[in-house]
Amino acid sequence: MVKKKGKSKRTTLKDKYKIQRRVVETHRKNRKQAKRDAKAGIVRHDKKKKDPGIPNSWPFKQELLQNIRQAKERDEQRKLEEKERRRSKNNNSDAADLTELVAQANQKQSEFDARLGNSNVPANNNDDDVDGFAIRTAKQSHGQQSRRAYLRELKKVISTSDVILQVLDARDPLGTRIHPAIEAGILSHYDKRMVLVLNKIDLIPKNNVSEWLTYLRRAHPTVALKAGTTQSRSNESGKSSGIGQTKGENALNSSLAVGVDGLLQLLKNYARTASTSSNSKQSKTCITVGIIGYPNVGKSSILNSLKRFRAVGVSPRPGFTTSLREVVLDKHIRLVDSPGVVFDDGDDPSSQ
Repeated sequence: MVKKKGKSKRTTLKDKYKIQRRVVETHRKNRKQAKRDAKAGIVRHDKKKKDPGIPNSWPFKQELLQNIRQAKERDEQRKLEEKERRRSKNNNSDAADLTELVAQANQKQSEFDARLGNSNVPANNNDDDVDGFAIRTAKQSHGQQSRRAYLRELKKVISTSDVILQVLDARDPLGTRIHPAIEAGILSHYDKRMVLVLNKIDLIPKNNVSEWLTYLRRAHPTVALKAGTTQSRSNESGKSSGIGQTKGENALNSSLAVGVDGLLQLLKNYARTASTSSNSKQSKTCITVGIIGYPNVGKSSILNSLKRFRAVGVSPRPGFTTSLREVVLDKHIRLVDSPGVVFDDGDDPSSQ
């Protein structure tokens, strides 16, 4: 006679899946309830069992309570003494540490000024003026650090670009143009092409635009345009009605871009020239176009106008772009946006 097998003690899959569904449903209900409580400002405390304490029938209950109270008082007294000890130790060491740190900072500042050849910075060894000098040095160093960071980003854009678009404000082209010596330094250190873009032509008379184009084209190819100024976000299809292009007599009065077709055709010509280069080793199928210029001249707006929708963020506040941003225009052209930098006559991004 065959022995009958006993029933398995393992949980059936039906019960297992039922438990999992109930657990998931319970967690979902708890999350919904937590959201409703947070919105209504209700705080639900965990239900913990309250300590019943010492029963009255316990022998020597009062002596036990007194011992517990004394132990708590001793712990609190020990914590206060430790806190006072740490506070007195910190007060004694703070003065020495602060003086030492300020002395080290002044020494490093003097060494840095000596390397730059700035001998007009007075040496400050007086302890009474240490705090004020340190605050001024911190403010100046913070601005210099930001400027050096922007110059590093600008150097990356210049080094990776085949064509450099220098954006100028039509209201003050010479004031927003990089110094010619810096332009020569950039073009001498790198085998680049530079194009001047005269932006915001709707803010000056037309005859002034033509005269500026004649003057600027003596040095580099120059294109005049007006970037799209609408800052609305792109819709679901990726297009925006404020970043498109328009033509006609009243084109300058609209918020759409004007003159972008000429710039786009020029970039396509450069891309075609690079792809059909006589030297096969230097031929490229895609060129990189870097956009540089002073803050708030419309670099990001020009990039959005070329892309025909809002690819990067724009703002009327100068310094909105803080790092380089790359956007693919088509299979032959890539655009790189850069942060705006105010140049000194002695600045040269290629040598930074």
